[in-house]
Amino acid sequence: MYKIISSYKLMILLFIILAVGAAIGTFIENDYGSQRAKELVYNAWWYQLTFFVASINLVVVIDKTKMYRVKARTLFHVSFIIILFGAAVTHYFGLDGMMHIREGEKSNIIKIGDKTVETPFYIELRDFTLTRYPGSRSPSEFASDVTVIDEANDEKFDAYIYMNNTLNYGGYKFFQTSYDNDEKGTQLSVNKDPGVEITYIGYTLLFLGLLLNLFDKKSRFQYLISKLKKMPIASLLLPLLFLSLPTPSNAGTYGEYIDGYLEEHRKNSKALSQAFGTLVVQGPAGRMKPLDTQNREVLSKLTGRGSWEGMDANQVVLGMFSRPEIWKKVKLIRIKTPKLREKLAVTAGQKLVKFTDFFDSNGTYKLSNEVEHANQLVPSKRGTYERDLIQADERLNIAFMSYRGVLLTLFPLQNNERNKWVDFKTMFATSDNSEVKRATSRLLNAAYNRNYDKGFAYINDIKTYQSAEGHRVIPDETKLKVEGWFNQIDLFFRLSLAYLLFGLLLLVYGLTSMFYNTRIADKIKTLITVAAFSLFGVHTFGLALRWYIGGYAPISNTYETMVYIAYAAILAGVVFLRKSTIALSASFMMAGIFIFAAYLGEIDPEITSLVPVLKSYWLSVHVSVITASYGFFGVGAILGLITLILFMLRDTTRPHIDTHIKNIRHINEIALTLGLTLLVIGNFLGGIWANESWGRYWGWDPKETWAYISILVYVMVLHVRLIKSWYSVYLFSLLSVLAFFSILMTYFGVNFYLAGMHSYATGDPVPIPNWVYMTSGVVLAMMALAYPKRKLNKQKEIK
Repeated sequence: MYKIISSYKLMILLFIILAVGAAIGTFIENDYGSQRAKELVYNAWWYQLTFFVASINLVVVIDKTKMYRVKARTLFHVSFIIILFGAAVTHYFGLDGMMHIREGEKSNIIKIGDKTVETPFYIELRDFTLTRYPGSRSPSEFASDVTVIDEANDEKFDAYIYMNNTLNYGGYKFFQTSYDNDEKGTQLSVNKDPGVEITYIGYTLLFLGLLLNLFDKKSRFQYLISKLKKMPIASLLLPLLFLSLPTPSNAGTYGEYIDGYLEEHRKNSKALSQAFGTLVVQGPAGRMKPLDTQNREVLSKLTGRGSWEGMDANQVVLGMFSRPEIWKKVKLIRIKTPKLREKLAVTAGQKLVKFTDFFDSNGTYKLSNEVEHANQLVPSKRGTYERDLIQADERLNIAFMSYRGVLLTLFPLQNNERNKWVDFKTMFATSDNSEVKRATSRLLNAAYNRNYDKGFAYINDIKTYQSAEGHRVIPDETKLKVEGWFNQIDLFFRLSLAYLLFGLLLLVYGLTSMFYNTRIADKIKTLITVAAFSLFGVHTFGLALRWYIGGYAPISNTYETMVYIAYAAILAGVVFLRKSTIALSASFMMAGIFIFAAYLGEIDPEITSLVPVLKSYWLSVHVSVITASYGFFGVGAILGLITLILFMLRDTTRPHIDTHIKNIRHINEIALTLGLTLLVIGNFLGGIWANESWGRYWGWDPKETWAYISILVYVMVLHVRLIKSWYSVYLFSLLSVLAFFSILMTYFGVNFYLAGMHSYATGDPVPIPNWVYMTSGVVLAMMALAYPKRKLNKQKEIK
């Protein structure tokens, strides 16, 4: 037994070395580049030796614990050894390089750094094609039409290589990676992987073992499920309110004429602006959508809000275009830093500034040199001020384009092969359709003179023109109406408030019931279950709508994945953990926090066109699985915090609290086990996607590296119980909270912290956000206050 315990301790030590080393590697890469990080950490002898020792130690543990008696558990543990062996074969005996070919030419040269390798056959590029989104320069798809010429084997055949569709021949794999600027040449990634079969066998055993482990009656997961089924439930039926928060007013006194115009525009332009929003616009990336959607995006980028001074986005954009001389003098552009306010000479604490505040009395742009300097910095050298400068400059340009109508690409060019749509000015210069010109002029005159009731007929004329000339790319009427309705209901924001309210009230009641050791009627339990499933159904409906509108699974950007993580958290609650009020409340609170956070800061909810590499089946599978795990880990963190609170409430007069602590620990372990299962499967599915799309399983970029670190962290959290001299319910609960910081680093930190750690202007480190200090302080305080003065009652456990 002592030798087994020593092997467990060695396992934890090795995982710490791997996790800390990888974390240091991401910071080295941030400052010195990926090649330096690989030299010092990922490909270094000591890091690979740690992998080797961990594999040997795992074999020892399997043997000493007679793990082979439980087939599912043995299967996925052995799979890691097989995967590491396959990775070693690929690393030491494989080949990975680039092949460049011009149209009409052939090549057999693979460049690997400074070296070149020749293939025993040639690849001839017959044609390279690049397809862009309608009216946009953004690539939709690019592909190489090639011929394979193998004279030695008398083989010659044509092949088509494009993103996510590879060419396999002679043990080599060719992937579409990039292209020449003149679009007359292709760049193919070439891979020769002798370890791929071994690795994929390991992946198959891993997936099979992890899934079977959830259903194996001898597994710890099933043991915990049996404990969950025996637990009492304490719930409370509470009203669920769909709320909306009022937008605080930023009204200023702009003068009698401007104030009068703004008030009249707010009161009388609502109907015309709504009709204006039903026009179809071609977005910058080529997506066809209702103008209402784009107007909301514009207002959100400018102000960070969904409305301004009681006006919706359509009213604001229509006003900006029809009366730019007025709207340049109102506070509409958001800034953040005190230094930028000082540069613009505006009031300290002022969050919105005027377009005219950016220019001096001579019309010179005040920030010209500052912005140029900030843009010249690499992202890792930009501090808070530099990022605010760049963002403010972007908002200023968006405002300028809105004043001039540049973003209002409402008019399809006649007989245009690219299906390009143009703005008002271009339409007047290029179109020979007098009716649409007349309708457009009269619409602008009606808005300018505030004769809003006269503009409806002219909007209908523009719609008729759009349908006639843009029918090849214009979405069907049903989809446009659905998107407009989806914009208006603001479903996910309202859902976040409902989640937070429901979760908070359930938490208060759950803790109260534990404190007084009370139960609740079966009818109330049923009503709570119905309410929970109803909210889950609403969330499902919202995701389905967004999928229908965008045409792809809504998990392609930060906003969408945060909404999906919330969905996974609710799934964890209503499907696996609904027997416990505390677990259910944790699920709803975590979901509410994630969705609410998606509406804060710089996260953009825009539905965009997919870049070529994301047009893959693996996107839906890999991203949905890996982000779902974050929801389970979030629930675990909330349950850990709740357990620490219960430790603070313990008293000799309330022995029943110990039972609740143990029950919540079981629920927490279930949540973390499901989360880790999903995270591991999701990461290795990502390895398959990467290998099938561009020829590598793993690139050690910071995002995937921190996902790997998170796996190691949660493996340690779930296995620390095997070291009895270390383990306690208190330690497990605390670790479940602290471990979630690795998920936050994976999801947010890599994008928002590693990308800008130092201010180039001062050389000083960028201050860590206050919420980090506050959260850390709260956790440390709870850690101290919750530290148990006496042990919990003993309870029989299995390994």
